[in-house]
Amino acid sequence: TGSYLWFMQKNHWVPQAGWSAALAVACFGFYQSPGAVAWLLATVACLTPLVISLFLNGLQWDRSFFGIMVISLNVVAIAVGLGQWAVLAASPVWVPILPFASLILWIVHESKPTTERQ
Repeated sequence: TGSYLWFMQKNHWVPQAGWSAALAVACFGFYQSPGAVAWLLATVACLTPLVISLFLNGLQWDRSFFGIMVISLNVVAIAVGLGQWAVLAASPVWVPILPFASLILWIVHESKPTTERQ
């Protein structure tokens, strides 16, 4: 697994591709079930780090704020997804996997030095 993480850290496009794929799945799910908040939050949880990675990666941006925002958003999306599945049965059980994957990709993305993220 060490070489896999090294590959992901060296190639900034890997997390971006992961976020894009998860975003596509989340958007399709939200299109199919617009009343399910879990799909909406999964969409936002995948879109936010992708936008930050693409457009807000410079040295002038506050990385700690972005980290707090992305981690909080993903944790809430995971909790809502599990809750909506367990209590309301309004979304599939695997929906929280999308924000969880987004969170893991964020952690890998942020483990690189700022100059290598651009």
